[in-house]
Amino acid sequence: MGYLVLARKYRPRTFAELVGQDHVVRTLSNSIAEGRLAHAFLFVGPRGIGKTSTARILAKALNCPQGPKTDFNPDDDICKEIEEGRSLDVLEIDGASNRGINEIKELRDSVPYAPARGKFKIYIIDEVHMLTTEAFNALLKTLEEPPAHVKFIFATTEVQKLPATILSRCQRFDLRRIPDPLIVSHLRKISQAEKITIADEALLLLARQAEGGLRDAESALEQLVSFAGRTITLEHVLEVFGLAGPIETRALASAILAGDGPSALAKLHEFRTRHRDPLRIAQDLARHFRNLLLLQIAPAEAEAELGKEEKQTLLSLGKLPEQSHLLSLLEQLLEFEHHLRNSLAREVALEILALRLCEQRERVSLETILKKLAVPGSETRAESAASRPTPSPSAPPKTTPAASPPATPSPVKAPTQKPTTPSSSAKETFLNDPAIRAALKQFDARVIDQSS
Repeated sequence: MGYLVLARKYRPRTFAELVGQDHVVRTLSNSIAEGRLAHAFLFVGPRGIGKTSTARILAKALNCPQGPKTDFNPDDDICKEIEEGRSLDVLEIDGASNRGINEIKELRDSVPYAPARGKFKIYIIDEVHMLTTEAFNALLKTLEEPPAHVKFIFATTEVQKLPATILSRCQRFDLRRIPDPLIVSHLRKISQAEKITIADEALLLLARQAEGGLRDAESALEQLVSFAGRTITLEHVLEVFGLAGPIETRALASAILAGDGPSALAKLHEFRTRHRDPLRIAQDLARHFRNLLLLQIAPAEAEAELGKEEKQTLLSLGKLPEQSHLLSLLEQLLEFEHHLRNSLAREVALEILALRLCEQRERVSLETILKKLAVPGSETRAESAASRPTPSPSAPPKTTPAASPPATPSPVKAPTQKPTTPSSSAKETFLNDPAIRAALKQFDARVIDQSS
């Protein structure tokens, strides 16, 4: 057999080898052990997390000798046939290229025939959402009442495109994105087996940029081996994939949080000279702010997701920013991502974004002021306002007797109505208010007049 790429060579062959999908493995194992097998299974999730691999493993468990059982031998002849796509009883169909009604009619016509070697005739349809409406309609009746020897296994990345009539006839399993620590552990095992020396920081960066897709991480490791050989450093990962790196990302984030525009632009200029991708810089920046926010809201979940070392690194950066500030930064980053992705001058667009993010430090919400600022005398004002008598709703309002009008009333000029604009005295009163002065001092902020 010729050379196999890492993603295929280390593809899981049994339930025990599946990474990060314990909830699916447990449910399927219990169903097989108790004989409670559905006639149609649907595996849902993003790319590269094991949907097709899980479908093949399930097919092996159903058709293995003395099956169905979960502890099958993957080197058995029937299991190897299924794994290599040679089994007459397991038919794999690509929904993207076999999406028409004619292909589904052929499938439907073959359903009544008994399996050749295994116990079941199994149809695996990958990217099932690509089927046409007519093809789905042709499949409905067979899917609802298939023969006892037939099982359907569907996989899709876009479950929202499936008709409700199809969904209601399947047992659905939602596969999750794989956490970074599990991807790092898996890549380390592959590296040891392939005699690849790679730094832990490089493994962590590979896991992060894969965004939960194990296949993407394995393909990235393969690419790095082609680029750098069997000794891989963090700098190799940064150079190949155009990433900023955790240290540089934290430096840029610190400049933005401090409102230091010149330092942020200097860091971006450094990224440009090192040919870093502006879109990936923005994505790394958003991930960093998101981790800081997660660290405040759910520390336990942050430690489970990021690891103890990364959590301590983030805590060592100093006092965590306000949640409202981080939310504002994340909103701007997410809103700007589409513009940045389609921009013809990404470097300039990223510089504009960085300067706008720096300005967020000067914009403090009233809620933040009320939460963080204790104004002397505010309690007294609140108490005096609360101590004012409130009129009883049942008591009629008191009226003062009107004075008798004069015999010959003198004409009175009606005052001319002028548009109400904030006068200079009103502005001075506002700025001299103790609460406002204390807020400006506390947050090192200034008041911007937007009335003009």
